[in-house]
Amino acid sequence: MPTQTSILIWRGEPLDFSEYRHTALFFKFPDGSNTVLQIEGTPGIFELVKVDGYQPDYSQNLERNIPVAQIPDSFGAAMIRTVIANTAIKNGPEYRDWNCQSWVSDALVRMVASGFLSDSARKNALDQMTDVLLEATDE
Repeated sequence: MPTQTSILIWRGEPLDFSEYRHTALFFKFPDGSNTVLQIEGTPGIFELVKVDGYQPDYSQNLERNIPVAQIPDSFGAAMIRTVIANTAIKNGPEYRDWNCQSWVSDALVRMVASGFLSDSARKNALDQMTDVLLEATDE
């Protein structure tokens, strides 16, 4: 059974502007376990956060769960976590506009480079993510 991959998008807090919407990657593994990989913080001090056992269906602020792809069984959970965890976190002063949405995009590029998903699946997921970001209600 393949690993199911999706992008999670939460409504912005305290106002639902597109730039305040939080994004993360969600992996549901064949053994039934799951992991959210995301960055948290503010520009210059972002850090990787891993949440095991997260249940997106129970989140009141979750706006959307966008399916990305099914990763073949040949890529195990440890390998997937390692590839995603090694996605660069850009905390330099030249990256003040870089955020969790940028990180998700960069992580998807790494997934393509690692053979986890196709470039067309990456583009489709990013298009859907952008659409949901632009649906922010307080714009």
